[in-house]
Amino acid sequence: MGEYDLRVYTPELLPQVLDVMRYLWGPDAATNQAYFQWKYLDNPAAAQPICIVALRQDAVVGFRGYFATRYLVPGQADPVLVLVPGDTCVHPDHRRAGLSVRMGELAMRAFAGIAPLFLNMTATHSSLPGYLKMGFQPLADKAYVSAYNLTGLLSYLATYSQRSGRPKPTVLFGTQGNISLSDQPRPAEMARIIAQQPLTAQKIALVQDNAFFRWRFANPKRTYLFYFYQEQQQVTGYVVLGLSPNGRRGYVLDCADTDGVSVGKLLQQIISQRDLDILSIFHFCVIDWPDRAVTRLRLKQHGLLRMLERRKTGELPLLIRPVKTTYTDADWHLGAFDLRDIRNWQIKEIGSDAV
Repeated sequence: MGEYDLRVYTPELLPQVLDVMRYLWGPDAATNQAYFQWKYLDNPAAAQPICIVALRQDAVVGFRGYFATRYLVPGQADPVLVLVPGDTCVHPDHRRAGLSVRMGELAMRAFAGIAPLFLNMTATHSSLPGYLKMGFQPLADKAYVSAYNLTGLLSYLATYSQRSGRPKPTVLFGTQGNISLSDQPRPAEMARIIAQQPLTAQKIALVQDNAFFRWRFANPKRTYLFYFYQEQQQVTGYVVLGLSPNGRRGYVLDCADTDGVSVGKLLQQIISQRDLDILSIFHFCVIDWPDRAVTRLRLKQHGLLRMLERRKTGELPLLIRPVKTTYTDADWHLGAFDLRDIRNWQIKEIGSDAV
């Protein structure tokens, strides 16, 4: 145990970190460096990279990165920093030495002064036991509700192993009527919509300002589709989709409107045009939607797709934990809100480090 030196990341270690991260991110060194720059250096929510490294004989052999996000708590003037545990990689020669958990434990000690909460959105079957051992608690299951028909599902399954990362050739960019489709965001307009959308409930919500949008969709490893609804030359709503590796399934990462109807119109258009074989959104993202909206969009919570996914990968939870090494019940609260209750959150998949 004593042969490893664990510490907070410092800039001179970057070349060694990138060498280790190829075992997680792949062999493209230039893309990996651009990804690190975007994710940990350019993030407007953090003044510096929030990362832990493990060294042996002065050589980096492990890395844990924390994706910084800011959330607004109703009743509090200033946002709080929420750390999303994400990239974790240990060199193959040093695995099974407990480094992942040890780096996580150091993060609790090192970062307790800058953030009150961890929110894990990407736990895997292999990492879940370690997180539970460290005191993380489930917040909600990551189950999707989806719109698809049998033909689309079969098409998606037939091409499942492909890795194009691009939308189908039949997807048409441009404007049709009130709806525009682009591969580029409109940060100022999206931030305006977030600021103006009606408050239907008092919830802890992700900060999505102009700086966030300008940075968030510059991810060099991802492709996004941006749908905008416009009335009288004014954008009234948007939907952002991430794509499955084969480009045939869309995941609603973010959506908002100022009129309460534009998002529904966009989703109906996406589904009716069959731009994608499957359209999916986390069930906890629609818990405030009227039942009629879910029915109108034909979103299936229980169906063949969910049955197949349960058999293949199972369903894993969102996980939360106070950052403090030792915490009390008071640390599970921000203002009047119990952090362990999903109903107190407005969580969007765009807050995940993995999309």
